[in-house]
Amino acid sequence: MDLVGAWRLIEWRITRPDGRASHPFGRDAIGLLCYTSDGHMSVTIARAGRPPLPEADPRKASAEALAGAFTSFFCYSGRYEIRDGHVAHDIEAALNPAFAGTTQIREMNFDDDRLVLAAPEGGRWHTLIWRRA
Repeated sequence: MDLVGAWRLIEWRITRPDGRASHPFGRDAIGLLCYTSDGHMSVTIARAGRPPLPEADPRKASAEALAGAFTSFFCYSGRYEIRDGHVAHDIEAALNPAFAGTTQIREMNFDDDRLVLAAPEGGRWHTLIWRRA
């Protein structure tokens, strides 16, 4: 199956070594992952039903409101390449500035119309399941 195109999030699951699983933005998280034919990618994931900021201008919102918006949203973009059954995301811009300039490598598998990306992190296993949009 071809990676190029848009993919909608089905599930983001984190599994701990003892087998317990969690969903960082809930079981109903929403997201969009896009790969272009010229090697660019972007991903956005959000908790479903995020409340709007109380101020129309985010620069006027309280630190608490901004923190809530930040911790319920995840995004980055950059370039990608396929490497022996993995996809490498070379991140250029991200909501979390620490991600910029890093390379995130994900195992890549196709299951019917689904794209499964997975990677270890700190003893836990992140699995993201996407369906073509």
